[in-house]
Amino acid sequence: MLPATIHRSPEVGWGAGMTDFLPHPNAEGLVKLSGTIRNLKVTRNRACFVFTESDQTKMGVIAIASAMVDMGGQAMSTAANASAMEEEADFLEFELDGKPVKGWVWWNPFKEGDEVEVAVEWRGEHYEFCAVARPEDKIVALYPHCSRGSASHWRNAWKWWISGTSLALFFCGGLMEIWGRFIYDWSPFFNEKMGSIMVLGFVGFFYPVFALMTCSLARKWMPFVRLSEKVFRAFGWEKPASVDLVKRSKEGRKGDEKPEYGVFYFRY
Repeated sequence: MLPATIHRSPEVGWGAGMTDFLPHPNAEGLVKLSGTIRNLKVTRNRACFVFTESDQTKMGVIAIASAMVDMGGQAMSTAANASAMEEEADFLEFELDGKPVKGWVWWNPFKEGDEVEVAVEWRGEHYEFCAVARPEDKIVALYPHCSRGSASHWRNAWKWWISGTSLALFFCGGLMEIWGRFIYDWSPFFNEKMGSIMVLGFVGFFYPVFALMTCSLARKWMPFVRLSEKVFRAFGWEKPASVDLVKRSKEGRKGDEKPEYGVFYFRY
């Protein structure tokens, strides 16, 4: 179970009932509750949702990984906080038809009086949610780093592996062509056969290497992918493994959304 350690910030105050340590939702036994948001309190704060101190040196690599698998929000947030291991998120506290509900979302698009559905787990004194959805306009906000099911996550990772490696091959080939034509005549040393061998060597070496890198980096996000699937199942969505909220948000864009839309909160 990954911890979300809360750090006192001078810019924001503590929310009512907000503790120094809030466990990461383990998503076991999630249930769906529906109702109207009352007494909403939103606290913008910094917390470590992903990494322990031993992972600090890896954060720059993870930021690159996020970009590779089309997680722009993750990449920006991780890169910006690489030295502090902390990310900004919204801590929400509200009542849902008299039931106390608390939890983290990356960005809060909800307001007092909204009719919502929440995927929650009982914590002894309150419900802790992993996601909040508003059926009226199909807006959903989830625990940070959650947006895709496993099938969509891996499909997206391999898509970026193929396109990224192919772009690198095209770029290197173009540089060699420009160098050979305009800067230095390689013809005494290389012929077409040698050029073909070099291209095949590049493909044979870098494609498998980048495949292993992609696999390793994509696996680091699997705890959040599994949590996402459990949320999708709690909401009753079809084919949870295939849900891709980033893609759905792009397809459902209406043109008047905030910049955080499609990155920190989504449309389902």
